[in-house]
Amino acid sequence: MNRELELMGNILNEVILSESAGKIYGSILSLMKEMPDFDECAVYVMRDEALNGNPDGIISFNQDAPEVVSKSAEEGKEICGIDEIAVPVIVGEEVAGVLYARSAEPDNKKSILKTVANLAAASIKNLEIKKEMAQSEKKYRSIIENAVEGIYMSTLDGRIIEANSSLVKFFGYNSKEELKEAGIPTTYRNPEERKEFIGRILREKKVKNYEIEYRRKNGELAIGNEFAVLAENGEKVIQGIIHDVTELKKIQREVEFYNALLRHDMWNKNQVVMGYLELLSDTGLSEEQRNFVERAKLAVKNNMVLIDNVKKLFTMGQRAAEQVDVDETIEDIINQLLHEADKRGISIYYTPSGIKIDGIPLIKEVFYNILLNAIFHSHCRNIRIGARRDKNFCRITIEDDGIGISPEIQKDIFMRKVEKSRRNGLGLYLSGKIVEMGGGSIEVKNRVEGGNIKGTIFEVSVPIQNDFKR
Repeated sequence: MNRELELMGNILNEVILSESAGKIYGSILSLMKEMPDFDECAVYVMRDEALNGNPDGIISFNQDAPEVVSKSAEEGKEICGIDEIAVPVIVGEEVAGVLYARSAEPDNKKSILKTVANLAAASIKNLEIKKEMAQSEKKYRSIIENAVEGIYMSTLDGRIIEANSSLVKFFGYNSKEELKEAGIPTTYRNPEERKEFIGRILREKKVKNYEIEYRRKNGELAIGNEFAVLAENGEKVIQGIIHDVTELKKIQREVEFYNALLRHDMWNKNQVVMGYLELLSDTGLSEEQRNFVERAKLAVKNNMVLIDNVKKLFTMGQRAAEQVDVDETIEDIINQLLHEADKRGISIYYTPSGIKIDGIPLIKEVFYNILLNAIFHSHCRNIRIGARRDKNFCRITIEDDGIGISPEIQKDIFMRKVEKSRRNGLGLYLSGKIVEMGGGSIEVKNRVEGGNIKGTIFEVSVPIQNDFKR
């Protein structure tokens, strides 16, 4: 027994590291021939590819195989004859081959041959795993290499371990080798940003939507939006994806400039017009003329509100969200609009809820616009406002007893084409956008009693907790 184990130990590495099934079976056959008390050794294989380049004794399984070989393959277990042994090589649940030998003591030797068969099976399984891994790696590398985004793996000190072609192109280098030689730190426009990036990823283990300004090889500015994670690969490494947003940021900055320029110019012109209208009001106008001037002033004021709302919508992603006390917010809005409601004989009721939410930027303007819309357009006598918690959301309802809203307008009420005719400019359109961008929703429906429309219900649903980062 010691001799057999010594022989198996001598070829163990050779068999395990073999690169083909044929080589595995060849080594196994050589081992069997060296073992004492084994004669006429053979390996019967189920797949012909295992025959390529192998010596005599490795045979394709067929009907002419010895009876013990056929029976062993069929039953999947070792079979002993008077002076012969057959042991299956089982890989997974499949018989891949059968080891055969003659021996004067088949019952005593079958355990040795079974150990050899297990070695062969383990080696073939290992070979299959290596092939699957090679195929997976090839597929993985193809996906990485053909990705539009720059993908990399680097050490914390900025040495690049892996990089795809898109990353090379993003940084303006001619080859991966040239980029690797330069390293990540040299690509930062501001070296301090690299320190901030490393500090954050060490603390949080990952970053997302992280914008970094880089310098390409030719000195041009490039802006990347990065997602990266900290991983262990023997050492701490950063695995990251960089999306090129250089052109997008350029367009955004141009839009910001022209938007600010347009708002500033329109605001100044409105101020001039308002000034002349104020002067005109002091010139002894008739009642009818004074009425015309007041309407003109109201139109100018609405234009100025519109400009301010557009500015708010444009900059809302830059404003930090704070926790909002729903009760304080609603009560403050009611106080602001109470005069308008009193002029129209409208009563406003609110039941405090005690709910606080993580604020969505401009959420106060949402409730203001909806309440303002109800006061101006619903022809109601009463408005009731309520708030309730529904799982992870706060649902605020603003309900009136007015004339309701036609189905045609309901469908498009948060679209710009409807809002063009409204007194509050982009009010409801702006409200819809704010809530949507904050992860919530806003709905409108008519309040129906006995088949008749008895008013309108607006329901605003906003997350109680959110990570509004836009």
